[in-house]
Amino acid sequence: MYLLSTFAFKQNEIDKLKELGTDVKLFNSEKELIDYEDVQRADAIIANHRTLQIDFLDRCKNLKWIQVPHIGIERLPMQYLKERKIIVTNARGIAGTPISEDIFCMMLMLARKSKDSVKSQLEHKWEHHNGVFNLYNKTIGLMGTGNVGTETAKKAKVFGMKTLGLNTTGQPLAYFDEVYKTCDVNRFLTQSDFIVCTIPPTKETINLIGEEQFKCMKTTAYIINISRAVIFKEEVLFDYLKNKKIAGAALDVFMEEFKLGHLPKESPFWNLDNLIITPHMAASGDGGYEAFIKIIDHNAKCFCSGGVDSMINIRDYDKGY
Repeated sequence: MYLLSTFAFKQNEIDKLKELGTDVKLFNSEKELIDYEDVQRADAIIANHRTLQIDFLDRCKNLKWIQVPHIGIERLPMQYLKERKIIVTNARGIAGTPISEDIFCMMLMLARKSKDSVKSQLEHKWEHHNGVFNLYNKTIGLMGTGNVGTETAKKAKVFGMKTLGLNTTGQPLAYFDEVYKTCDVNRFLTQSDFIVCTIPPTKETINLIGEEQFKCMKTTAYIINISRAVIFKEEVLFDYLKNKKIAGAALDVFMEEFKLGHLPKESPFWNLDNLIITPHMAASGDGGYEAFIKIIDHNAKCFCSGGVDSMINIRDYDKGY
């Protein structure tokens, strides 16, 4: 197998791959990979979804497998990849721990008014802030019951929270007190003190939360979104935050951020005092390299031995996740 990778393998991992008969070529950037003249020989590529687009893939005549080092695959040309029968695998399963911890960081910051306390510290002011509350006995509504949602629900139980889940089936799951189908989203929202979005963007979930759904929310509700901004109608979200129709939010993702790679300085979201903004970093943390390497090691062994059906995290071309 001839493998091209923008993922920075350590030498011991490269040695393991070589033992499988893999020739590995590393690149220091996505641009360096795009400019590489010999991509047509590659059997497999590990790269970002922004790189793995049709113009580039057309040059990869021998390509049989692509692995992305992240979870989201909505930018990938899945139907094109389906036509060429190129296997697509992602990093699903490695982010449950860091993202669930990030979610709890955000919930505790919102509950304990930490943003106000930090502001007071920077201004050298000793002042108490009203509205502090406990997570105990509150209801967390998790939009998505996969690895991230389940890890978060598990932690929520330690805090004594009621856990609601939202997915396509509504089937009972461990760590969830109740699970609702996506079509029951309004009933799910009316009960939630924290509305946490972990679902991928699909035809069914894009703009899932619009004006009708916002009207179902408690005025004391908080939204936490670590998935994609497109799940919410962003103009409605901004209106509800600006006019205090809900209590607040913590957002790791935005529409402009998805397009540009950052939230512009002129974005009106920066001016909201009931919003915590983080730069798409919910999945950050230690242990990510080791977790991703386990996926690569397993899939490389399967690929090189002809056992591609045993590869993990093979994505569905039609579902888009």
